[in-house]
Amino acid sequence: MLVTRLVPSFVWKILVFVLIIRALPSLKPYEFVAKTFKDSASKAVSKGGDGIQAVETLVADLRRSNGKSIPKNLFWIPFSIGGMQLKGQIIYPGLMEYIAAFYAPFDTTGSSGFHWSNSSCTVLSGEVSRINDLSRINDRVITFSKETYKVGQQFRQGEFEGYIYHLSAGTSVACYGRGVVPISGVWSTMGAIVNGNPVSILMQGYVYGEAYYHWIINSAVALWNKNAPKQWRTEL
Repeated sequence: MLVTRLVPSFVWKILVFVLIIRALPSLKPYEFVAKTFKDSASKAVSKGGDGIQAVETLVADLRRSNGKSIPKNLFWIPFSIGGMQLKGQIIYPGLMEYIAAFYAPFDTTGSSGFHWSNSSCTVLSGEVSRINDLSRINDRVITFSKETYKVGQQFRQGEFEGYIYHLSAGTSVACYGRGVVPISGVWSTMGAIVNGNPVSILMQGYVYGEAYYHWIINSAVALWNKNAPKQWRTEL
């Protein structure tokens, strides 16, 4: 076909892979419920404390409800994303959904980047401001719509939406999202390369590698317990 000749084969392979990932949510239920995450984030805000303490409170509450889904070891990773210099903690690394917390040790500004996922975020401490990348023309005057979110407030980052964010010093934000999560990894990887910080890439790879290792082991054990003959289980 003419189309297949014009488009390189690797493009088709990537497209097929992305479509398969996008179809996975219909084949496998989500690990988390958005409302549960929002309730846990609200509890973390109500208990007070600084940004780091709020994240620890959130993680502790999520472990009580979804302990098996959250890795045992969590790390604060340097995140250089869209020009923003942040610390990030990947609380739940998944292919179709994720939970992550971000902390700004000082004022920082940058772009949201490109994401094939929808995310709901809660401000645990500090303040978040953003403007849409797309300007609006009103009466021949170009305007940008600015939004500001304070402690306890929530905002949504939709797929393919672009924003310029500003996080004040000491701000922490927790986000839960669903979609093709690996696409978002390009955002943080490019930022780490630009900053000459390969440690960030290695730490992200370690977090995801460890999580998927345990996920494969637990899935294999669950499959065995479900399908192995009872005689095998009693004898072994």
